[in-house]
Amino acid sequence: MKFNSKILIFTDLDGSLLNRENFEFGSIKNFIKELLSQDIFIIPNSSKTAKEITNFNNELEEKLPYIAENGSSIHDLNLINSNFPEKITLSREIGELLEIFQKNVPNNLKIKCKFLKDLTKKEQLNILGLPADKVKFAMKRDYTVPFKFEGNKNQREKLQKYIQSSGLTIQEGGRVINLCDKVSKSNAMKKVIKVFKKVNNDKLITIAVGDNFNDLDMLRNSDFPCLVFNDKFTLEKININNCIVSKKPAPEGWEEIVKMALDKIKQTD
Repeated sequence: MKFNSKILIFTDLDGSLLNRENFEFGSIKNFIKELLSQDIFIIPNSSKTAKEITNFNNELEEKLPYIAENGSSIHDLNLINSNFPEKITLSREIGELLEIFQKNVPNNLKIKCKFLKDLTKKEQLNILGLPADKVKFAMKRDYTVPFKFEGNKNQREKLQKYIQSSGLTIQEGGRVINLCDKVSKSNAMKKVIKVFKKVNNDKLITIAVGDNFNDLDMLRNSDFPCLVFNDKFTLEKININNCIVSKKPAPEGWEEIVKMALDKIKQTD
């Protein structure tokens, strides 16, 4: 299948491309490689760390450019075009974020935040659900701080207000909440598109694939939003009119909806 336009697929990993429980994707590996052979660009856009996504690339046996830590940094665009930057940093570093957090969040809410960096390796393993050898890579963070919140809904809303008024954000993934700078997967995606448009006159079409709350803004700002099956969501709840939803979970659900999106593009391209 050949396309007249340049197609960029921005994809979340855990629960979207990778199986939610065992993080496997072997059943769709050949399909991903087939897309790459057609000059379709696949750009992981994940809460995962740079090291974790590099490990994913190694398992895929491809060198994909990627966006790490919920839009905090963009890596290896120069693999696509030598004029593109190798790295773009969109976030302040962890030390500064924690300093702001400590200064602005009241103690009664701070004590409800259990930062994973302060927990034992066993506790980290139980929360993240990763194999032991991969936990160290998940904890090797430069820009975001994962935590579990042990308060009620009202306290959670108050925490969000304090953090937002401090110029930071909290972004909710499948297993943890991340304390982040004022970054997002969506803004990082827009930055990549801007870089592409500077040197490429072809029409760009974006597909965004996600499965969770922190993916929704990325989906809303793409041409073809795709949601991999997640029993937490209904179409009414996410409020994205043209969203393509898979019937299967990841990884097979990823292949299912990407094929549907490409079929739609072929009809209009």
